[in-house]
Amino acid sequence: MNKEGKYNVVLVEPSEIVATGIASIINGNPQFNVVQTLNDPSYYNSNDSDVDIVVINPTVVDYNDRLDIRSWLGTGNTALVALTHSNYEESVMRQYDECIGIYDNATRIIQKLKNAIDENNKNPKNDLNELSSREKDILAAVAMGKTNKEIADEFNISIYTVISHRRNISQKLGINSIPGLTVYAIMNKLVDISDFG
Repeated sequence: MNKEGKYNVVLVEPSEIVATGIASIINGNPQFNVVQTLNDPSYYNSNDSDVDIVVINPTVVDYNDRLDIRSWLGTGNTALVALTHSNYEESVMRQYDECIGIYDNATRIIQKLKNAIDENNKNPKNDLNELSSREKDILAAVAMGKTNKEIADEFNISIYTVISHRRNISQKLGINSIPGLTVYAIMNKLVDISDFG
């Protein structure tokens, strides 16, 4: 919240028409202030601690790799709101605190922004998605192509424990494929791409 008592919002939307309309609605409410509008998420500065909400169009993220959007953007405790033009898989939408639909009216949009702040305060996603050190080790082994038995032998645990860890990792990250987990492990420096030579 800024010194005027408003929640600061960053809007990531590639369509200038949609971005202008949503920003106008948000800025029309005395509780919110759009501080930046971006058409590409790579321009987002995650070090800006004054941002309370990131509203982002999910189409700007390549979900074929099942990236964890919070880790990718580095949003930490910032509320994350999807601005959708169509339907997405549950595993994608679970990463957001709230979802604004393109056909929502102004009252509904503002209510959803308030809901996102409340949801993020009650249940911070960065803690929910944080992998334990053992889970990071297991994920690195999975990314390197090791079987459940090989992982169990390496860490001196049962195969059932490995399966349980893998299930928890997939639930926390919202990633269900080995290629997706591998990309996540590389992007979060759990393994080095040169290890795949």
